[in-house]
Amino acid sequence: MKRWILILFVLSGLTIFAQDDTQEFSTIFGSNFESGGYGAPELKLGQVNDEMSLFVGGRGGWIIGHKFVLGGAGYGLTTNNTFNSIEMVTDSLGNSAMADRKLKIDMGYGGLLLEYIAMPKKAIHLAFPLIIAAGGASVGEKVDSDPNNQDPAEWTSYNYIESSAFFLVEPGVNLELNMVKFFRLNIGASYRFVSGTNMVRLNNSDLSDFTFNLALKFGMF
Repeated sequence: MKRWILILFVLSGLTIFAQDDTQEFSTIFGSNFESGGYGAPELKLGQVNDEMSLFVGGRGGWIIGHKFVLGGAGYGLTTNNTFNSIEMVTDSLGNSAMADRKLKIDMGYGGLLLEYIAMPKKAIHLAFPLIIAAGGASVGEKVDSDPNNQDPAEWTSYNYIESSAFFLVEPGVNLELNMVKFFRLNIGASYRFVSGTNMVRLNNSDLSDFTFNLALKFGMF
């Protein structure tokens, strides 16, 4: 009787061993690591120097375990942002006088993207992007054959009066909708924290503000 019990025990052990041998090799850090990636054109609507502005650009990166994203992002100001500056102007003859100058702003930035996606397999969930970037802003005055043309949309070119590099941190929160397996719609908001600007006519607070964001994410999630 004991012999049969021993034989059954050995056979059971061999069966378990055979089953384990067919399973996927496992490690301390897990054997089911998954990754993907995405790219997303994006619009950002907010204020620059107290004027409603539109940034166009995109972001994308490597998705680790469906939740963590490591990538990059970049955006440029596309609207004609202008402001008036009353200052001393010297003409070609050396005469100086106070004048009201109409100036145009250029701005762009790009850098590192870090993102956490909460409950990514839910149809509706949240994502928390963080952009750490470098950028630049410039102030220019129009150069046009018609001195009476004050419409910035028709400016052919302009002279840079001053420019500056800056550092930017932009945290945000997005509502993310899984439309289909390869496409997600992002709607959210973020805040541009700009520092390091050394221009006379624009400062850090002029370039910092909330933005409302719309992104179309395509990829393997």
